[in-house]
Amino acid sequence: MIRGLRYALALLAVVGSFAIGGCTDESSRNTLTVVSLNDGDSFASDLINEADTSKIFIPVDLVPVELGNIPNGGGDPIAPGDPYSEIVVTGYTVTYANGIYSTVSGGMNLRVPSGGKAAGSIALSNIADKAVLPLSTASTTTATVHFSGYNYINGIRNGDAVWAEATITVQVANFGDN
Repeated sequence: MIRGLRYALALLAVVGSFAIGGCTDESSRNTLTVVSLNDGDSFASDLINEADTSKIFIPVDLVPVELGNIPNGGGDPIAPGDPYSEIVVTGYTVTYANGIYSTVSGGMNLRVPSGGKAAGSIALSNIADKAVLPLSTASTTTATVHFSGYNYINGIRNGDAVWAEATITVQVANFGDN
């Protein structure tokens, strides 16, 4: 009876060790982080630029972004070029809390080294959305930016998907450029 119980416990321990997840070749090796979105400042989305009346235009809402790559192993960053060392950011999506602008999706090709950072820029809004708003519009909203990509492994795209999100306050108005 005791011997049977010991065998059962041993078998349970072996089965349990397989059930507990650990690092496998399918595990995410790195975490994508948003280090900075518009340098931590809110963004003023101007509906129209009238500073020069001969060159009136609708400004593009380009925002700088800095993304980081944190290795999950807890050790030193992996040397560039090593397996599991980089994250490739392939795109982003911007959604607005109050729906003043429609959802914006864009592509990226940003490589973030292990333990490092990489900088780029994104478009926060669509010019067509801005063009249809009345110039009397004045609104403050929160935009959520979702970045997506994958772990770059052995020079090919076979790593786990990674993502990160950040929010930014956006003020929409005709700011009177004169």
